[in-house]
Amino acid sequence: MCPNHLASSLKKQQGSMLMVALFIIVVMGLLVAALSRLVISSSSMVSTEVLGIRAFFAAQTGLELGLAELYPLQRKTSASDSTATGESLVCEEAKNYNFSTSGLAQCKAEVSCVESNDTNVGIKHYYLTSIGRCGEGSYTSSRTLEMEVWQ
Repeated sequence: MCPNHLASSLKKQQGSMLMVALFIIVVMGLLVAALSRLVISSSSMVSTEVLGIRAFFAAQTGLELGLAELYPLQRKTSASDSTATGESLVCEEAKNYNFSTSGLAQCKAEVSCVESNDTNVGIKHYYLTSIGRCGEGSYTSSRTLEMEVWQ
């Protein structure tokens, strides 16, 4: 009786290992697909973050270049100063800077300047705005920085 019972029990279980193996393969496949989607999403977020930081530094560099043009180092301070240039502080139209250095490759900055006179005190205010953009195509990022300076 025992051998018949064992034989009938084995016949009922025949092919169950195949179903268990198939179930494990499907579950592992779904797990791999979910993890790969997570890795792709994470790498996309890191790329966007890096472009944003580079755009910030492009905008900051644009502000510094705008300040250097607004306040040149060799500006004439008196009529007797013959070593410096006689350029006055002037806000010109917006300037575009394309960067080619390794840290700012594929980045550019657009710098605009607005002059405002404070009639009460006689102080000139300059408002510099720099928009830094990095990347190409669908992967672009931009940051805007503003600065107020006065003379």
